[in-house]
Parts: sequence; structure tokens; C-alpha cells
Amino acid sequence: MKYFLSLSAIISLSLFSSDRIGKVPVYKIAVEAISMNEESLALRDFIKGEIQSTSRGTVTLPLKSLGNNGWEFDKEGNPSPKTQIRLGNLNDVDKLLLVSTEDGQAVISFVDVLHQKLEYRNSLPDSLSKTLVSDFLGFLDKKNIYLALSETGTGSNSPLKINSLKPTYIAGEPIRFEIESAEDNYVYVVLVPENQKGEPVLLFPNQIQNDNFVRKGDKVIIPDKRISFKAASTPSKDRIRAFASREEWKEFQLRGKKEDSFYRLLPPAVTGTKASHRSMMVVASSLTAPIEQSPVMEWEYQILSR
Repeated sequence: MKYFLSLSAIISLSLFSSDRIGKVPVYKIAVEAISMNEESLALRDFIKGEIQSTSRGTVTLPLKSLGNNGWEFDKEGNPSPKTQIRLGNLNDVDKLLLVSTEDGQAVISFVDVLHQKLEYRNSLPDSLSKTLVSDFLGFLDKKNIYLALSETGTGSNSPLKINSLKPTYIAGEPIRFEIESAEDNYVYVVLVPENQKGEPVLLFPNQIQNDNFVRKGDKVIIPDKRISFKAASTPSKDRIRAFASREEWKEFQLRGKKEDSFYRLLPPAVTGTKASHRSMMVVASSLTAPIEQSPVMEWEYQILSR
């Protein structure tokens, strides 16, 4: 989190057009069994059905000649050279979900194909495979929220205006700007880092400015002067995205550590085996709808090294 309290550089401030309106951000996920026993195939089909029925992603056609050899990652999630080559050969796939059941253990691994990184790996005894699936779906819900915050289409119908955000910043320079609303709205302001491995950070509301209902004509300084928000030393191109919503986003959790200034926008708590299949489906189907249905304006800025 502290990494995102520092930003990096860029050259132009731009307002994005409405050509991305209507885009529903979901990942293209290949779900594959890496051991072909009956239990592994059943687990593959079960989790594939869960993803499809709850609209958590687009499940692709089975991959050809996937095999169970060569999928190797170190403790940091980096692939071996052989695995790098295999991932590089995967086309039209965002994520690779590998499942297996061996020696009484069910295993789920989730790989970011583009960035060649193992993002999730967990295992439980076969008898707890549904609990394992629930844990993974909770992780995928978080990924879907971050994707919606980053990729939901912008348009010209947003009532929000941003002031004082400069086109360029110098490393270490404080970043602070003003949001103005032409209507009464709940406002959510997100930092989207250029590095796509990073996660969007909720700048507003935050632990000091926790009331994000902005009335027509009001102007709000973001972040509060009591919060340190500075540009980092590494040049980069980052985006500020401001969402206007008539209703509060009650579907999500706002959480942050006491020592951090900013919240994270997270999915509702999943109660594991106590959560019914029906309730999980209802939550997942509507999870990112508040984000996708809220008008959003986007600004881009650059940070220069000293």
C-alpha cells in the first residue's frame, strides 16, 4: 500500500473520450486440469461452472496439448524459463486456472498470462474442495473489482470536474487536486498505476475524509492536507478515475490498515462453507454493477524524475 502513496511520472493531462462506454470488464480465463484423473476433471468442471454461472469471467475453449509438465513457479510466483515459453504461446487468454487433485489434495493455481506471474495458489484436502473453490472465488472477486475500477468505460455524461491536477509532477512533489460535482452524488476517486501489476488505490473516501457524499457545487480537496501523497522517483504514467454514483456503493467493503491513509475497495466478506451457493451467485452477478453503471471521468498525468 505504501508504494502507491508515492507516484511516478508523465507528460500530458488528458480527458478520455466515450469510445469505451459499454465495455464490461471481465477476464478471459482458461480453466484446465493438469492431472487427468476423475477427481481433477470433476473439480475443473465444477469451478468452470461456478465462473460461468456467476459471470465472474469468460471461460475460453479448452487449450490444446496443455499437459501437466513444465508449469513451474518459484516462491515469488515467477515462472521457470520453460514455463515462460509455454505461457508466451497462449493466445487470447488473460488468465490460466490450473486445477488438480493428487495424493488426497485439491490444488488451484491462477496465473496472469500477460505478466507471466502466479497470482494465487492454494490447496486443501479433497474433502474440502468446495471450500477451496470458495476461497479462490473470493480472490477472483477482488481481481474483478480492480479490473472494473481500471477499465470501466469513460464518457462525457459525468457531472464531475477536476481542478489543480497538473500535467506533470517532479519526484517527491506532493500531489493534491480538487473535485467538483455538478450534482449531488457519492464520489469515489481511484488511482490507477501505470504498472498493471499494481492495484488501484481508493483515494477518496479515505480514513480521514470518510464522508464522500458531495453536494452540487461543492469542491473537495483530495487528499486531505493531513495525508501525505507524493510522487515517486520512478517515471510513470498514472491515471485518476472519478466515479459519480447516486447511491452509496454498499456492496463493497472499505478497508485499510491503521497506519495507511487510504482504503482498499474489496468484495463482501465470504463466509466460506456457511455461504449458500445461491447467495454467492447473487453477490457475484451484481458485484461490479455499481462500478460499471456509475459515470466516470479519467485524467492522466506524468511524473518526471529529478
